[in-house]
Amino acid sequence: MQTALDLLRSRNPAFRSLEVVDSHTCGQPTRVILSGHGLAPGTDPAAARETLRGERDWVRTVSVMEPRGHRSMFSVALIKPTREGEEFGVVFMDASTYPDMCGHATIGTATTLLELGLVTPPRDRFSGPFEFGLRTPAGRIALRATLEDGRCKAVAFAFDGAYFLGSFDIAPSGDAPLAVDVAYAGQWYAFIPVSVARSAIEAANIGDLIAAAVPVREALAARMAVSGSADAPAPIVGNIVWTGLPSHPAARHRNVPISSSGSFDRSPCGTATCARMATLVAKGELGVGETFVNEGLLGTIYRGVPLREATREGHQAIVAEVEGSAWISACGTLLVDPTDPLGTGYLA
Repeated sequence: MQTALDLLRSRNPAFRSLEVVDSHTCGQPTRVILSGHGLAPGTDPAAARETLRGERDWVRTVSVMEPRGHRSMFSVALIKPTREGEEFGVVFMDASTYPDMCGHATIGTATTLLELGLVTPPRDRFSGPFEFGLRTPAGRIALRATLEDGRCKAVAFAFDGAYFLGSFDIAPSGDAPLAVDVAYAGQWYAFIPVSVARSAIEAANIGDLIAAAVPVREALAARMAVSGSADAPAPIVGNIVWTGLPSHPAARHRNVPISSSGSFDRSPCGTATCARMATLVAKGELGVGETFVNEGLLGTIYRGVPLREATREGHQAIVAEVEGSAWISACGTLLVDPTDPLGTGYLA
């Protein structure tokens, strides 16, 4: 019996398609594109990213945006290895850009590879820890999966080079000046207490938190521009991270990142957790080797630890490890009808 996809393709062979597997990592979605992106096996992830950005941005917009996704969807173009046993590569994509790194998507991709059997541990390691890696535009990311009878229960990734840039005084919307902590972990993050938004970190308040991030982002951009120079331009910080007290009994902090496109992270955010740990270590509020548990918008948690000190671009940094869990939620084929005026995606 022909499937619906077979019938559609027989009637309209001009359809473009992407084969995908969806998952969520502690609530945050990841869409892994297995095929259709046109990337050759073994392609360097940085080169693959430039190919997608310059020639095939439709892969990003189709997989992330409406009507097949939404403002907070995140997709990953999977690059197959050239030989069996070599590591997979990835290109990260969201509603606005191609990030160097994404923690929740790393966990989601690793879980997808293990659950599909595309990465297989030795037969004597079907339970317990199993180490492998992913090639990303930010370099190789070391992974440690926790397996139980061959099923993936959790994944930890290590990011080398998370660092605290500094605290910057801003006065959004003419309010009293306040200090914003800025740190890097594959993306730039600005940490600010949620009390500034006159709100709390709860799903019901997300509209208010998104709106309140706009003047903070604008004020920070103006402040950062003053701190830069022609030789060392200031970073563009798109992610405003509201921080507050946790509700989960195991957590030390709670946060929700808001991106420049208005998307938000349902999970505690893997790279934001790395950046938060780098900030706390720099301020003497967290020790190397000390466990840090971060809670997200939905009450789910990531467990992190600063593994050791490092340097990045002249800054004192840390190697940060973050562990979380992901679950497969769907698999299928995304179709693009060439006659559809909105077929390559939109944001509303």
